Amino acid sequence: MALKGRRGYKIWFLLIVICFASIVMLTSSPAFSSQEGSVWKSSIEELAPDFVLKDLDGKEVRLTDYRGKVVLLAFSTTWCPHCRKMPPYLNELHGEYGDSGLVIFNIDIQEPVKKVRSFAARYDIKYRVLLDERAETAMAYNVRGVPSLILVDKEGTIVCRQCRSLDNLLETLLPAAK
Repeated sequence: MALKGRRGYKIWFLLIVICFASIVMLTSSPAFSSQEGSVWKSSIEELAPDFVLKDLDGKEVRLTDYRGKVVLLAFSTTWCPHCRKMPPYLNELHGEYGDSGLVIFNIDIQEPVKKVRSFAARYDIKYRVLLDERAETAMAYNVRGVPSLILVDKEGTIVCRQCRSLDNLLETLLPAAK
């Protein structure tokens, strides 16, 4: 039986809306996530892609060398207005949680070292700045815009992307240094 006319289009539209709503409800359902403390994790844990990048002094940094520590990856650029607002906040987190095991890496995407070094000095960045010269690390982490924050737990699993409740997550994952 073929559906014709306006009524047929309305029925097809309604079926599409119902299917879309069902998919949204299923993927956001508690059955697909678990809570550990106050940190929500996806039941499909995603291991953080390893990378090797150079810092401003030319020294190589490998992410897997930091297993056992909580790592915050802050992808940014020098030209981004919102990226210029991040250093004071990240410096504060570095001061509060650095002694407890938090490592912060500012990963600058596709910019010359001289420009990035000047930016780091101007904004008094206290944490390590890395150069993603070909944007390979940004692509591996599916970074779509800057600034982009990605938190990796001690086991090397991504806890959150674009972390909205970063302070709460850090309180759960690390004790604040006294």
